[in-house]
This record gives sequence, structure tokens and C-alpha cells, in this order.
Amino acid sequence: MLEWKKSEAAVVLSVIAFIGVISWYQVILGEMKTRDAQRKADVEMVSRGLNKYYLDYKTFPMEATEGGKMIACGYQGREVCEWDGGPVVDEDGVVYINKLPNDPFHPKGYRYVYTVNESRTAFRIYISLENRTDKDYKKDLTQTCGNNVQCSWYVE
Repeated sequence: MLEWKKSEAAVVLSVIAFIGVISWYQVILGEMKTRDAQRKADVEMVSRGLNKYYLDYKTFPMEATEGGKMIACGYQGREVCEWDGGPVVDEDGVVYINKLPNDPFHPKGYRYVYTVNESRTAFRIYISLENRTDKDYKKDLTQTCGNNVQCSWYVE
């Protein structure tokens, strides 16, 4: 049987605790990075569909008055599109996006936000990145991506 002095046992336990904390932090950081990568992929996919729409109509879908949503779903593309809904269609029923994605933290109040300029020639889809050390993280945005959720990146 091992005979350890109290100081030796304390050092071993401290090292094990330190490794445990570092491992836990890495898991949490990895989960954040995964969700952020999903957010970016989601809005870039939507962007590609909207750009195809623009090629056909020389305009982007209107922004809904509800804020953060577009009007391009339902009958002849005249209804508000819900995130996690769709499809995004035109008046002829041509599908540009089968299903709009939703933020992975939607149940926690995070959301994607669609905005379009007055002439509908440019749009942005805002998201909130969790990882503040992400090279794309923008600190100076004023758009909110949910209740008490600051947007920190966008695709246009």
C-alpha cells in the first residue's frame, strides 16, 4: 500500500484538479466554436439563396415589420418567413431556400436577424458569436440578436 505524505497527496490532487479544469474549459470552448461555426454556415447558406433570388429579380426580399425576418414565404412568397421555417419562394413558387435555419441557442433567446436597405439592393443577416476571441467577432455592432443578446457578426 502506498504511504503518501499529506503534502504529496495535496500536490497530486492539485495537479488532477488543474487538469480537470483545463479539460472542462476546452470542452466548453469547443462547444462554443462548434455553435459559432454552425451559425456562420447557416447564414452563408441563406445568403447564397438570397443572392440567387436577387439574380432573378434584381431585388432582395422585403424585411418584415416584425423585425429580423423577411417576407418571401407562403403563398407566392408574400408571407413572413419564420426562422426554422420556409421555404423561401417567389411568386411562381420557385424555391430559393428549402428551410431557413435557426440559431442553435434559439430556446435561450438568440436569433438570426435579416435586414435589407430601402432600395432592397443589399442585405445583412446578423448573428451573435459566443466566442469573443473569434477573429471575425465585431464589437461595435448596435443590432441586437435577441433579448439582451448583442449581434457580433454578419453576412451581406
